[in-house]
Amino acid sequence: MTTLFISDLHLDPSRPAITDLFLRFLREDAPGADALYILGDLFEAWIGDDTPSPAADAVADALKVLSDSGVPGFFMRGHRDFLLGEDYARRAGLRILPDPCVIELYGHPVMLQHGDLLC
Repeated sequence: MTTLFISDLHLDPSRPAITDLFLRFLREDAPGADALYILGDLFEAWIGDDTPSPAADAVADALKVLSDSGVPGFFMRGHRDFLLGEDYARRAGLRILPDPCVIELYGHPVMLQHGDLLC
């Protein structure tokens, strides 16, 4: 049983090596997981569904491939990516979660939260 959680990657076109590592993670390490939860601030820039971004498109494509392979993906908005909506989630094969939310994880309730609301 493997559930993956990531948060605050702050992917940015000015740091392509980090984006490349994340894309490799999605291709090589994430397949076969029970689920992938992205808990906000996936991107550094404040982008939304209508913001053109080749880097965000590449990430959406890789997430969609992972989702199509059977790994469900979940996305909680952070303070940097609060403008991402259903359009991006649909293209990426993700389901948007409210912040905070409680999930059932291997028989136990677990609260998920981005955390910026605690500051």
